[in-house]
Amino acid sequence: MIYGKIFYKGEFVEAGIEVEDGRIKKIGKLVKGKEVRGIVLPAGVDVHVHFRDFEEREKETIESGSLAALHGGICLVVDQPNTKPVVDDAEIYFRRMEIAERKTYVDYGLNLALTTSNVEKIAETVEKIRKKYFLPAIGEVFLQNSNKELEIGYEILRNLRVDAKVTIHAEDPRFVEIGFPNFLFRKKEAEVVAVKECERIGKFHFCHLSTREAVESVKRGTFEVAPHHILFSVEDHKRLSDLVNVNPPLRQKSEAEWLLRNFDKLHVLASDHAPHTLEDKKRGSAGFPGVETTFPIFVELARRGLISLRDLVEKVAVNPAKIFSFRNYGEIEVGKFANFAIFDLKKVNEIRAEELHSNCGWTPYEGFKAVFPEQVYLRGEEVLQSQLRSGRVLKISGV
Repeated sequence: MIYGKIFYKGEFVEAGIEVEDGRIKKIGKLVKGKEVRGIVLPAGVDVHVHFRDFEEREKETIESGSLAALHGGICLVVDQPNTKPVVDDAEIYFRRMEIAERKTYVDYGLNLALTTSNVEKIAETVEKIRKKYFLPAIGEVFLQNSNKELEIGYEILRNLRVDAKVTIHAEDPRFVEIGFPNFLFRKKEAEVVAVKECERIGKFHFCHLSTREAVESVKRGTFEVAPHHILFSVEDHKRLSDLVNVNPPLRQKSEAEWLLRNFDKLHVLASDHAPHTLEDKKRGSAGFPGVETTFPIFVELARRGLISLRDLVEKVAVNPAKIFSFRNYGEIEVGKFANFAIFDLKKVNEIRAEELHSNCGWTPYEGFKAVFPEQVYLRGEEVLQSQLRSGRVLKISGV
């Protein structure tokens, strides 16, 4: 099907990829195919996006968010359930998945919310959803949230009895105050204390960790880091101005530098794509869009030698697929879905918001250098240039 410089089993090889029924049938130097320019990487798996929709369509929709993901070299996203309304029961879950089946450009998964009102029936709800769909996780579970129904205490986590992965937004409310810019009011201790306490309770997956101490405290569970906590710090407040708020907040430059320097030690790179309109941001809303820019920016960092491509593929594809049991994703390997992105390392561009595909219309990465994919294949079909919809949601089989 294609022939080129393929990232295979941890290294680049000149080989062809043969595809049958959407899966990789054969990889080898004798396999013929259309020759492609650039490097062929596994398409990314972004396990943390907020595609809004429902009552917040002006910010993002599954359609616009998944199109942005496609242009960023992502083949599978996991949407978070803190929408309006919150995805906290099977009926709302099914309704959102039905939208995705019609609108998504990439493969789509959806987490289930844990709230103070559904905790008693969460196991029953999980069982009902699993009869129809593959459920990636419960969460992100908020230890601190302005919506008190979404704020879950340690005692609930300690007594939670459900056979499902649980992902945690780890900020202890005792160390969080309201104010702008929020990095002055959401203390570093909020994250560190929350991670350490959760580690004592059980085995969790931690979302968007932003500090060295929190990362080094994870022994039982797994964790992800968002690009903005690696690429930005409180010193960017002047440049970002009213757009600066994100939860967890930006940290000191030394924390960001440590995360980049220790990129090989991270488990997962996930965008935490959280689009808000510029008007919302000026009112203090927290969150950065990033599903389209994460993979391309980090390909550019690898091109410059700041990280290795092997580490990048591991964090953006291999590990998220393994941690969340997406068994047919994450690697270019016989039997897996033929999902890959082709990057021409000679084509470096500056990011411009007007050229991106999110509804929110802005990016904190304005002017950043990035290498965007030239082609993206989902299950063996080139979908970037044709912008074909995937229409695929994670069902019981085929994940």
